Amino acid sequence: MARSLTFSKRPDVAALLAQAEAETGLHDFGDGQFRDSLAAFTGFVNSQEQLGADSRRAAFGQMVRVLGWRLQLVEDRKRYPGIEDERIEAPLIVIGFPRSGTTLLHALLAAAPGNRAPLYWEIARPAPPPSLAAPGDPRIGEGTRDIERWLAEYPGFIAQHPYFDAGGETPMECESLLIYDLRNAYPTMFSKVPFGYPWAAEGTDEQYYASHRQLLQHLQFGGPRRRWVLKGVAHQFRLSALLAAYPDARLIWPHRDPVQVFGSLLAVTAMVHAYSGTPAPADRRAFGLAMLDGFQERVDKALADPACGNPSVYHVRYPDVVADPAAVVRIAYEHFGLPLDGVMPAVRGWLDDPGNRSDRFGKWTYDLSDYEVSADEVRERFGDYRERFGVG
Repeated sequence: MARSLTFSKRPDVAALLAQAEAETGLHDFGDGQFRDSLAAFTGFVNSQEQLGADSRRAAFGQMVRVLGWRLQLVEDRKRYPGIEDERIEAPLIVIGFPRSGTTLLHALLAAAPGNRAPLYWEIARPAPPPSLAAPGDPRIGEGTRDIERWLAEYPGFIAQHPYFDAGGETPMECESLLIYDLRNAYPTMFSKVPFGYPWAAEGTDEQYYASHRQLLQHLQFGGPRRRWVLKGVAHQFRLSALLAAYPDARLIWPHRDPVQVFGSLLAVTAMVHAYSGTPAPADRRAFGLAMLDGFQERVDKALADPACGNPSVYHVRYPDVVADPAAVVRIAYEHFGLPLDGVMPAVRGWLDDPGNRSDRFGKWTYDLSDYEVSADEVRERFGDYRERFGVG
């Protein structure tokens, strides 16, 4: 899409929509559920006085880009009516808290024959449907350049998430599938927008997973049938809704000591805040405790969901993932009664490749005490979780 931003320094919703229309020549945005989030986003960015004119313009430019792709997604559904008939069948979904081995398991499962993960280039440039793309589609290289620019803006991030070295072919989280309905402020797509303000309204669980399914349908259309391997770090907070949306899904949930999870999560969140322009917290302990409160509330919600004990959910301890990830994949396949033909050689091949070592860009380190929160405070909050899953 051509970029010639013509709106004022503090545009309103109408100006952003008009800009996206002008850049694409399209006018149908589909249903209007996204507009509440767009209004919240516009008000938020216009209110951020710490942003200079260039930074504000960059933030609005990223939103116009997302709106432009939304227009093209709606147009594709008209051009290819079969998209809405695509069935998302029996996906393998890795769920669980960030920093608990979810990305490793996602990568291993995606390496197995017959499986596929959604890739960055497909999500960042989803029209026309990526499965119709010819080999060497320029969108792949454009996606790689996106990631390179993003990593340059976020120095040090590659050490804590080395999988981004795949560039445009980086497997992506489910949260990124929700950007075109503005249900998630995914940082790779909104890197110029101060992170942490809840302008993206997730909607009801039904709306959330309708958005999720629609983009998967788009990515799948016209391609060979392969099993989706997905990963989301918030699915465990709406487990029953996830299984209602995908009744034949198989879920793998790794569990890690909450002290380790929370310390790493704090450090990553602080990094994204700093590089996206979010003001540093005046009181680091208050910031840490507020995040801890929110984390505890969501964990308690997950544990109270009856679906937590559903046999469609395979629970595994993080220490076991680290000790023998190939065995975890094998046991998960056996748990779900899935054929293992060709799976283990592919998984072991991935693990044996030195280019996939988790420390290939250095070791990610963090310290919970940087936020004046003690390990004992975290342990006390998550006693039920630790006891139930044998971690920490």
